Order: sequence, then structure tokens, then C-alpha cells
Amino acid sequence: MAEDAKSIHPAVAESKKKAYRMEITKQQSMMFKFIKSGETFVMTECSGELSDSLGYKEEWVIGKTPEEIFPKELAAFKMDCYEQAWKGENITYEAQLNNVPFLVSLNPVFENGKVVEVRGLSIDLIHRVMMERQLEESEQRFRSLIEHNIDALFSLDSQGKFTTVNPAAELLTGYSGKELLSMTFHPLLMEEHLEKSVQGFEEALKGTPKTYDTKMKRKDGEIRFVNLTITPIIVSDDVLGLYCIGKDITEKKKQEAELRETKETLESLFTHSADMIAIYDFDKQTIKLNPAFEKTFGWTEEELKDCRNPIFPIVLDQYLQESLQMIQTVKKGIPIKGHEMICQRKDGSLLNSSVTLFPIFDQNGRVHAYSGISRDITEKKRQEKALRESEEKYRIIAENTMDLIATSDRQGKITYSSPSNNMILGMDPADYLGKNAIDFLHEDDKKRVTLLMRRMVQSRQPVKYEARWKHNDGSYVVLETNATPVINEKGHVESIVVVSRDLTERKKTEEMLRKSDKLSVLGQLAAGVAHEIRNPLTSIKGFLQLLESKAENDFEYYEIMLSEIDRINSIVSEFMVLAKPQVMHLVPTNITELMRHVISLIETQAILMNVQIYFNAEDDLPVISSVDNQLKQVFINLLKNAIEAMPDGGNVFISIEREENDLVVSFADEGCGIPSDKLPSLGEPFYTTKEKGTGLGLMVCYKIIEDHGGRIQVKSELGQGSTFKVVLPILSIA
Repeated sequence: MAEDAKSIHPAVAESKKKAYRMEITKQQSMMFKFIKSGETFVMTECSGELSDSLGYKEEWVIGKTPEEIFPKELAAFKMDCYEQAWKGENITYEAQLNNVPFLVSLNPVFENGKVVEVRGLSIDLIHRVMMERQLEESEQRFRSLIEHNIDALFSLDSQGKFTTVNPAAELLTGYSGKELLSMTFHPLLMEEHLEKSVQGFEEALKGTPKTYDTKMKRKDGEIRFVNLTITPIIVSDDVLGLYCIGKDITEKKKQEAELRETKETLESLFTHSADMIAIYDFDKQTIKLNPAFEKTFGWTEEELKDCRNPIFPIVLDQYLQESLQMIQTVKKGIPIKGHEMICQRKDGSLLNSSVTLFPIFDQNGRVHAYSGISRDITEKKRQEKALRESEEKYRIIAENTMDLIATSDRQGKITYSSPSNNMILGMDPADYLGKNAIDFLHEDDKKRVTLLMRRMVQSRQPVKYEARWKHNDGSYVVLETNATPVINEKGHVESIVVVSRDLTERKKTEEMLRKSDKLSVLGQLAAGVAHEIRNPLTSIKGFLQLLESKAENDFEYYEIMLSEIDRINSIVSEFMVLAKPQVMHLVPTNITELMRHVISLIETQAILMNVQIYFNAEDDLPVISSVDNQLKQVFINLLKNAIEAMPDGGNVFISIEREENDLVVSFADEGCGIPSDKLPSLGEPFYTTKEKGTGLGLMVCYKIIEDHGGRIQVKSELGQGSTFKVVLPILSIA
């Protein structure tokens, strides 16, 4: 701290001295006179209030000598002073009597150059002591106020030079007190604020106090914001200098800037928010609406201010009481978040809203208003409804489909199982929950399926596999399974959806197709063998019979040969059974239902080959008489051929319609087609357009339809596909 910081400004000190002199005049005093008589002095006059304080009566003092009036030591001291005064000197001294301090002034009176008497004035000093003590205390308080003040306190002379500074001024400026007392305030100011500060300095020198904010540059170059108050020092109507108080408001300015930024941010959010925001007081008067509110509800701020209750226009009657209760809750300082209700626009239209109410507190912590934030959730509600409906549809599908549907976590623990599990696997769906799906597989399939599921989780790609699942009765059912991972928003597999289909019917269909192909080959083989063998056998048997009639011996050999030939002929006849129609047992047949059954058998194969089957049948078709298994064999064969004609996938269109006295069943594919010159050969033994076919299957179809009195018609165009029409005469078979 600067040495001068503890001193008081000179002008202030002079002012205090004047006040002290004025105070002296108000104190008790005593006027007295004495003359010299021989070697001593005699009092000739004494008057004043001080004599009473000293314990002397005025009339008693007159005519007495100092030795008679004062104690011995004091009397001797006074005699010396009196002697000096009698020699013509003006004497002043201090003394104390009866614990009363007093000041004495002795002034000689001359006549003709000689001292004829001495006049004395005694003044009570007890008030001066008290004044000096008060002055010291005042100076200490003033000094403490300056030294310990958190604000920078300093004084300037009329040239702007520092005359006193306190420690806070040193801390604020970064300069020592000694450095400050050797400089003016100008180097501390920023250039852009210099003119303003000089102007304030000059106005204060004219007697006008000034307060303003400015920027100050510390010794280390740091910039601080300062609130500066300048007060003139006036003594005897003269401005002798300036008192200055500098308050560091850097943090305040920073907070104000942050507050401004926050306010601007809030204003921006309020203005540009897509949510509808309104601010109300508790007298239900609208304070402010944001643009989204006005745009969505159609009410302007001015219109709602004119309403008796501005919440009524947007709140429906059925929500009014509920809204008032919400307002009372917010009034207690409790926010309400995400309350859903239906609101009304100015045009009367309705919208679903999610309403949030927040209390607004004043500086005393009391709730004086509240903000209402409404979010239009109409689209959300529509989507939720659509989702519920969709979930309901999928639930119905899952609960009624023949396919097995299940969900699991990524570790394979089952979280949902559809009711179809009960029908196909004989177990209650609830029995699967919480268990690992792998545990229900055949031991030989577990490792393979586990590896497939791990690969699916890693690749996040669906997998497809066949596996044997354990039935509740201990047997195993072959299921074709499609497992699909469910990916969350982070790109991780969250769960797995598994759809499985019972392959029993498909396996039966495949077996039937294999048997159909096998029987066709065997039938044609039997017909060929029978034809090629029977003719030679007939010739051999005829010649043997002729030879037998002419033979004279060895008849038993001829009998043996004829018996063996009959045996061979019998075997050939058995082969012929495969090549010719059996006895037909006709039964009433609903050809539409028969076709639906065929499609259900082949549909799995079609899906595997990416083929879509479309079926259409006229209403009220007649029930025909047929060998339904044979018709089924024909339809399976034709549908299978159509599917296989499209190795890259496509569509098969099946239709049944009545044309006069015929029923026409059409199979149209989108395959490569058949060359026109090959069409006449269709149905012949061992003729086929397939790379690995035998032609016997289509031959059997032609044979069966012919046995039913019908025919097969073929239309085909290269690159466009083929259409096979099975024509069955109603009258002849009904």
C-alpha cells in the first residue's frame, strides 16, 4: 500500500482545523489580571465559568498571590510564567488543576514602555481533548474505510494526478501505490473511452458528480470493466480535487452478456419453436403468444387479450374443469408435463395436443404466471392408431396362421410363440417362453443351426434352414425356418423373428411327384417290354404247340417249355397293368376345391422357385364325376411343369371356367415357351423338352384325361410362355 494512502487529503485536514477553532470558542474560560507586588504577584481581577470548574470563587481569588491560590509545584511554575510575562513577553502554557486541563495565555499591558499589569485568559481544555480524541477516531474510521474498502478509492488533483490510493485501487489497476501516485489516470483508460472519461473528469471539477461505466487497462494489459463515481472535493466553495470510487464490474458485465445471450436464445426459441407457446398470468390474461400458437390456433395475441378468459377459446368444454385444476396445480409451483387433450382452433377444427405447463417465479420466489406449451400430436395419434391396427392385424395373423411364428433375443431365448405351435408341435406356446430355441431341436441339427444363427447375428442378414423340431409326443417334425434379425437404431441386432412352416405336406407332395414320375417311367417301360416280348412269345408258343402235336416222345419237355412261356406271358401281363387304365371308380368331385388342394401342395415349391400362383374360378361350377386322385395327378404334373419352365421365377395363372358343355382348366406360365414344330410330339413316350425329363409324365396326363373323355390343348410362343388347357366334357362325365 502507498504511504500516502493513510494520510488525509490536505483540504480535509484544514477543514477539520477550522471546525476545531470554532469549537474552542464554545468552551469554558476565565479572564484574570495581576500586578507585581515586591517579589510576588497579586490577582487584581478574576471572572469566568472556568473558576467554578477549578473550585475557586472569583471574590476569593482577588488580592491573593499564586502561592496562596495554587499548590506549591503549580505555584512555582506559574510564578516563572508570570515573571516572563512581566518582562514583556506573551506567554502561553498548559496546566492542570483539580483534574481539569486548561490553556493559559498571558499578555503584558504597557504604559510608557513599562509593564503595568498582565492580562490572562484561561480556557478549559477538556473539550479539546475530547475533540482531538474524536478527530483521531474519525481519522481512523476514514482511514479504515479507505484501506479496507473492496472498491478502489482514490483522489485526484485538478490535473488528474493521483494524490491518494487504497489497496483495492492497487489490486484493480495492477500498479503499486507508489506507481499510481506518480501518474495521472489517463494511461489506465482505453482509447475509445478516453474522451468520455476526460469529459466526466472536467464536469466533476466544475462541481457536478458523475457516474458511468468504462473500460480500464491494467498494468498487465488485461481489460476490466469499471463503474466509476467521481465526486468533487469542495472546501470553502472551491473544488480542490476529486474523490473517485472504482467498482470492478467485469463479472457483472459477463453475467449481463450471458443473460442477454440466454434471453436472446430463449426469445429465438420462443419465436421459432414449432410448438405452440403461450404465457398467462393467474388472472387468465394472455401476456405473450409465439407465432406457432397464432398460426396453429388462429388466435392472435390481441384477440385473446380481449377475451374474458383466454384459455376458453382453445379448451373444449369437457376439458375445462380439468384445465382449471391443472392451473391450480401449477400455481403451487408444480409443473405438469405431457398432458394429452383435444384443443380447438379458431375455425372450430380440432387437434390432439400434448400440453405442458410450467410455473414462472418472480424475484421473490412467488409464482406469478405460467407458460403453456402445446405440441400438435394429431399425426402421432394417427400413427399410433395405425400401429395399433397393424399390430392387431399381425396379431390376428400370428394367432391364426398355420405357420409357426416366434421371437427371441439375440441369444435365442424365446420371447413370443404363436398359437400354431400347439397344433404343429403339440405344446402350449407359453411353455416356450424364456427357453432357448436350440434346446427343442434334434441333436444332429443343433450345431448346424447354432452356427447359422451366429452368422446371422454377425452379418445381420436373414438365414433359412430346415431342421427337426421336437414334438410334445417325442417325435420330430421337419420345419422350414426363415430367421430374420431385427436391427435397432444403433445398428445392432436387438431380437430375432422366426417363421417356420411344417414341411409334412410338401414332403408328401414331393414324394407323390417322385412316385408319379417313377410310375410313368415304369408304365411306359412295361408297355414297351410287354409289346416287344409278347409278340415273340406268341410265335414261340405257337411253334412249340405245333411241334408238340407232331412229337412222338419227350412230351414232358414241351409241357415244361409251354408252362414257362405261359409264366413269362403272365409276367408281361402284369407289366401291362402299369400301361393301361384300371377300372375307374368315379365319384362326385368339386374341381375348384380339388385345384385349391393341389395349389396348397405345390405352393411351397413355387415360393422356393420365386413363382407366384394366381387362381381364379367361376362361381357355381358343376360338380363332376371323376377319379379325383387321377385328376389331382394331372393338375400336379401340369402345375409342376409350369413352375419348372420359369427357373428365374415368374407367375402362373390358373383358371376354371365353363364353355358350353365343357369345363376348361387352364395353366398359363411365363416361361420360355415351346417351338411350334415340337407341339405335335407332346404326350408321346420318351419325348420331353426338359433337360432331364422322360416325357412319360405328360404322356400319363394325356392318357388320364383321355380316359375321362377329355383332351389337352396346348398354345405356346417362344419367349412368351405356354398355356395348357384341360377340357373335360360335362355331359359325358356328369
